[in-house]
Amino acid sequence: MKLGVDITWMVGNYRGMGRFARQLIEPVSASVLGLAPSGVTATEWPCVSDGRGFFPWWEQVELPRLCEEHQLDYLLCPYNTGPLRSTGRTRLISVIHDLIFLQPWRVLPPARSPYQTLGRAYRRHVVPPLARRADVVLTVSRFTQRELVEQFGLSEHDVHVIPNSISDDWFAPPLSEAQRQPYLFTVAGEVPSKNVDRLLQAFALARPTLGEDVKLRIAGIKATYHDQFARRAAGLGLEGQVELLEFVSGQELKQHYRQARAFIFASLFEGFGIPLLEAMASGTPVACSNTTSMPEIVGESGLHFDPWSVDDMANQIRGIWSGGETFNARVRDGVERARLFSESTVAPSIRQFWERLQ
Repeated sequence: MKLGVDITWMVGNYRGMGRFARQLIEPVSASVLGLAPSGVTATEWPCVSDGRGFFPWWEQVELPRLCEEHQLDYLLCPYNTGPLRSTGRTRLISVIHDLIFLQPWRVLPPARSPYQTLGRAYRRHVVPPLARRADVVLTVSRFTQRELVEQFGLSEHDVHVIPNSISDDWFAPPLSEAQRQPYLFTVAGEVPSKNVDRLLQAFALARPTLGEDVKLRIAGIKATYHDQFARRAAGLGLEGQVELLEFVSGQELKQHYRQARAFIFASLFEGFGIPLLEAMASGTPVACSNTTSMPEIVGESGLHFDPWSVDDMANQIRGIWSGGETFNARVRDGVERARLFSESTVAPSIRQFWERLQ
């Protein structure tokens, strides 16, 4: 098998989709030919760096051209999108992580970033026909599988599910309650779907019952937007009580999870929700939204709330803050749940996926 892989977002400071793609191709790495625009390369696989990097052009024009030139058996497009043009005899594997971009604009307003809003508009145009024309469709949760079947008329049998996974080295012995620091942790972002404004409101409501020294620590919001969220926090009476982190390394991120008293995830829509795995594997009690894929990931190990309701979210923040035997049970249950998504647990599903294609 000769497998072409779009490695554009699998190199450098790659994030969730790039990490999933790397895990996905690990069993067949000897068959991989990396494809990237000019100037982008990697050392892990043989690479062809050729073509303009403007993403729609790269994806819709350059990738089909490279498929024919290199006579690839498969092309893997791992970023929630892919080429609509024919790739000749090359079969297309499309990874569709979520359909969040299809939410109506009145439900999910445009992002603060024009780049992110344009990306959403691009996917709204590309993904529906792509899902129907791809030879293989892969997704990361049963929830998104159902969405693909219901919205695009696909067969459930034809939509493969391989969940995101977490490295086994996340599973260190959890810190005791006494070793924790008095902060509520979240990993979010500036886009409206991450629901940070309602989280700030809920924290302001809950905080008087949590203690004067309790803080909300937020990772993942780009520094460009910190001032906007800091002003919003101050307007809610939270000046000095909300910490917006700059870029943190992987090791630092693990410490933020492990030392937190609890983890809160207020997102409106998720195709999976990797931070939930990271928190549970770290032994930190979790409260999260009761929408989309999140209950599927957390199961009964965490608390759930309506992310559109500030009052409900505040109530669950108070609940997840409780200690004693309840705290210990949530730590234990969360770690056990996260092990279902460890790399060693998910690896056989990945191998079986490739065996079926060869």
